[in-house]
Amino acid sequence: MRKFLNLNYPFYYDLKTSFLIGIVILVLSTLFSFLFEPFDVNFSELRFSYLTISFIHSFMSLLVFMGSCAILKSVRKSSSEWRVKNEVVFLLLVLILIGVCQFLIRDIIYDKDDNWSIRYLYEEVRNTVLVGALLMFIITSINVERLRSIYNLRSKRLTVVEQELGYNNDSIRIKTLVNNDDFTLNISDFIFAKSDKNYTYIFLEDNVNLKRISLKSLEDQLKGFNFIIKSHRSYLVNMYKIENVKGNTQGYKLKMKNSIEEVPVSRGRIDMFEEIYNSAYS
Repeated sequence: MRKFLNLNYPFYYDLKTSFLIGIVILVLSTLFSFLFEPFDVNFSELRFSYLTISFIHSFMSLLVFMGSCAILKSVRKSSSEWRVKNEVVFLLLVLILIGVCQFLIRDIIYDKDDNWSIRYLYEEVRNTVLVGALLMFIITSINVERLRSIYNLRSKRLTVVEQELGYNNDSIRIKTLVNNDDFTLNISDFIFAKSDKNYTYIFLEDNVNLKRISLKSLEDQLKGFNFIIKSHRSYLVNMYKIENVKGNTQGYKLKMKNSIEEVPVSRGRIDMFEEIYNSAYS
């Protein structure tokens, strides 16, 4: 279970994607409530038809979900370390909040004198979490296996072959944010670079250097070498230093030569990566 919870998981909560997910939630939850009636319903207490009540509950879920996504997106600037456990915790909190909001609208949908009680608050939160958690577990598990299967299959099409490197000991003078920290980079030694805010780790054949330079600046200065690409928002990678490609839930993981650290290829860059990769090793 711990291994499953620590798996990388796509961060779906940008505005467009979260809205699409919200619409799916609206439709599925309305149909589920209307068709299966998962909990006892006293129809004589309803102010509207049961279908209308199901829609109101689902629409409230959509509003809470969209609001929660907007808050999450504003406080979480980086989505690169999003994992299954983050997804589970976030969705559980959303479910609890939805349950609370369902309790707050009871006067709108139920013709009862005692809507405002701890008992009904508990029931609304409990029912929401029970149904939502089950669906969340099923959907998350299926999605993890689906993504892993897709990217594993795609990664197997990429075969590393031993060949002459595409450069002849070229070197380039790299300018940093500190003049006396400028350095000469031997391209044949360069494995990959990893961003750390205004600094960048430069991984070489025999050592690692930390330089005060942004990854964007380093990328711009290395544009003359088309086999050095940005595989992820935080990584530049030398395509000729790749030892192995594996698929995971967020794209690819690259095993680099002479390095124990794996380099990610984000989902949005996979097509570009495969095109350049196949060209480099063809």
